[in-house]
Amino acid sequence: MSVHRHPWWPYVPPEGRNRLRRQVRRQRLWAWLRQRRVRIGLALGVYVALCLLPLLLGEPTLVLVALLPVLLVPPVGYLAYRLTWLEFHR
Repeated sequence: MSVHRHPWWPYVPPEGRNRLRRQVRRQRLWAWLRQRRVRIGLALGVYVALCLLPLLLGEPTLVLVALLPVLLVPPVGYLAYRLTWLEFHR
């Protein structure tokens, strides 16, 4: 919901509107950043960006080694979960 559509918006003094807009914008950004999905995405993005830095320095092998955890952890985690599930449900 936009700040402008709030029924009390016309009663806010004009000199306080910019401050209120910034405050609402900051609160919305903070609420968005507190979502688990967003934090995981940001962390993964920062990690991949840091891993790609050696590529600019001419070290493609180092990039592959740095990205191995990102590529291997999800399938290995799923395999461990699947094997544990099969063990307890047979």
